[in-house]
Amino acid sequence: MNENDYKQQIEELKRMVDVLQKANIDLINRNLQMGQQIDAFYDVRRRIQMLKELVIRHKELIKNADLRDDAELMALIETRLEQELPHENPDFGLKELAEYVGTSQTRLIDLFRHSSQYRSADDYLDYLRLLRSMFYLQSKPQWGIAACAQQAGFTVIRTYNRKFQDALGMTPHEFRQLLEEGREQKD
Repeated sequence: MNENDYKQQIEELKRMVDVLQKANIDLINRNLQMGQQIDAFYDVRRRIQMLKELVIRHKELIKNADLRDDAELMALIETRLEQELPHENPDFGLKELAEYVGTSQTRLIDLFRHSSQYRSADDYLDYLRLLRSMFYLQSKPQWGIAACAQQAGFTVIRTYNRKFQDALGMTPHEFRQLLEEGREQKD
């Protein structure tokens, strides 16, 4: 190999080195940009996670903030239950009532603890079920007492009879007889 060929190869190698250095610089710049994009991506993910947590916390605060006072909450409960009668489902209890009116169970426990009429949400629901059973006893004379109790949300007839007796001082059967006597006197 002569000296000219050798110089040409050296020049060619220098050009190749220059090209490789430029490519290396481009790769370094691209890596830096990708690193910044990854950092931005993780920053966005972190912010999204923080926002999700804030939304969850906000929902929880709203849920636990409930209504301003007991009277307003009780009015909401009464209105909703009168319209849709979810308490006729025997499985409808404190948890379902809280979800139904959009409040916490703790808030309902406090509401009924401070109530002069009802000791608990279950007592209140039993009261509503008793009223409903009285409606069925009156409006559905063809139904048996057990059917009226079950339709109102009671599953155990003995419990129903006991609660009815405690609340009205008479059995459902005596109540129905009283209603029938009243109908006969009208006729």
